Amino acid sequence: ATDFSPGADHALRVAIRLANDTGAELVLAHAWHIPAIAFSGETPYVPELIDEMVSDSERELEKVKKHALELGAKRLTTVFANGLPWDRLCSLAKEDHAIDLIVMGTHGRTGFRRLLLGSVAEKVIRHAPCSVLAVRGGRDGTKVFQHVLCPVDFSESSRYAVELASKLATADGFGITLFHAFDLPVRFSAELPPDVIETVDRKAAARLEELAAELRRQVKFPITLRTRIGSPGAQAISVLEHEVTYDLACVGTH
Repeated sequence: ATDFSPGADHALRVAIRLANDTGAELVLAHAWHIPAIAFSGETPYVPELIDEMVSDSERELEKVKKHALELGAKRLTTVFANGLPWDRLCSLAKEDHAIDLIVMGTHGRTGFRRLLLGSVAEKVIRHAPCSVLAVRGGRDGTKVFQHVLCPVDFSESSRYAVELASKLATADGFGITLFHAFDLPVRFSAELPPDVIETVDRKAAARLEELAAELRRQVKFPITLRTRIGSPGAQAISVLEHEVTYDLACVGTH
């Protein structure tokens, strides 16, 4: 998916590498949309201006196509759609069952903690019928993933995320960290004796070890385990913020 921004260019480079490495077809998609509010004021957009805006976007998509070919894209097609970007991208994936991954950039204008909140990327992640790779700006798309954080809640979707992570991580990198955080309601956390919390932590660690054992039979790179107490999302983001070696988070969605 492209909106012609620098962030979309970073995502394009990652998408090209993944497509070339797997022999997949790369579909460059742009969803053109003009907000309804543009037609509600005293000076609505005139048809001629809208036509020119559409033509300009079509030309930009052709530029991205040319750029992708220069970067080494092998199998390449383009799609120009009209409508809400997140909705059209999800619809394209639903209509074409061959699409098994959406790659898109994130702007992150409000900081890492609010990276996806309210953004197009967040809506696509929530509603897409396939996996979504959200690429942070500044990443070198030619480099493979060296260190993967895989937050798990032991659901089927998180187990699938672990399986996918094992295929995306490079064999000569830092490997995969299986991460589980459990959150205790405030009204109970202060009243529970330490041994109860330790029991919950021990059981979570045991389940992580079972998952790690399965993974170690499939891959040769390091598998490490971590547990924390607290909000799973906040704890995972905290790890990513403070440990700069991680270059991919692979998490399941329901």
